[in-house]
Amino acid sequence: MKKKYFLLILPFVGLNGVVIIAALFKSIAVSLGYYPIIGLNQLTTSYYSSVFHDRYFVRSLSYSFYLGLVSTIGALILGLAMALILQRVAGRHRFLSRFFEVPITIPHIIVALMIMQLLSQSGLISRIAYHLHLISSIDAFPLLVNDRWGISIIVVFLYKEIPYVAVTMLAILRQLQSGYTVAARNLGASRWQAFWHVTLPLVQPTLFTLFIILFCFTFANFEVPYILGNPGNETIALTIYDQFLQPDLQSRPAAFALNTILSGICLVVTLLALLLSRWLPGGKDRYTK
Repeated sequence: MKKKYFLLILPFVGLNGVVIIAALFKSIAVSLGYYPIIGLNQLTTSYYSSVFHDRYFVRSLSYSFYLGLVSTIGALILGLAMALILQRVAGRHRFLSRFFEVPITIPHIIVALMIMQLLSQSGLISRIAYHLHLISSIDAFPLLVNDRWGISIIVVFLYKEIPYVAVTMLAILRQLQSGYTVAARNLGASRWQAFWHVTLPLVQPTLFTLFIILFCFTFANFEVPYILGNPGNETIALTIYDQFLQPDLQSRPAAFALNTILSGICLVVTLLALLLSRWLPGGKDRYTK
């Protein structure tokens, strides 16, 4: 039966695998200076060196890490909290779990445009505050869009990712054996102790899997920072985009080098998260000893 299912998905996996491997090979080749279409035929690491020595790259990297970590950690904490709440009230209010599935279906770019209309200085909230005489003028409304801290960007990511985490964790919590928690409570553990020592280790692998998915997406996201970001504080994805728009094709290898570095960072973060997950209570290594 397993062989039959494998044969059914083999064409899909094979086609996508060829496309991904071919794109990765070309990206690495161009980043190393092999770009015959513009007369570059000699392999070199100079483009990587120029990127790593560029202070603007370090700034973009730090900003991308900031957005990715804040958005991901915030979504995991709040999403897990909402999943625990939904688990307790789902029997009485089943529509709540359905309600949390709605934001998942909305594309990020649509949410970004919605947040722009709400939080910008000429947006809906600022106009309501002005008409209620809470602010003296529209310009007095705090700068939440195109600001240096990326507040609106984080709001978009949280709006999208918190429901995703909540719905995913709710499905996991429903599958777990609740007897462990009940036994801990009967033995005198507080609700917090039961959560910290029983529930959290059981869901820890899933949380780290969600961390990998959310961080890699937010870290490399393009459209949300492009719409709501500050032009003077770009992410790596926007820096790559700017490099590709340069009319001089000689800058194209540097863009591919940035793209390869971006992929490499996501791969390293994934490996570190998986190793940390196996080491923490609830990881696979704990059960194999």
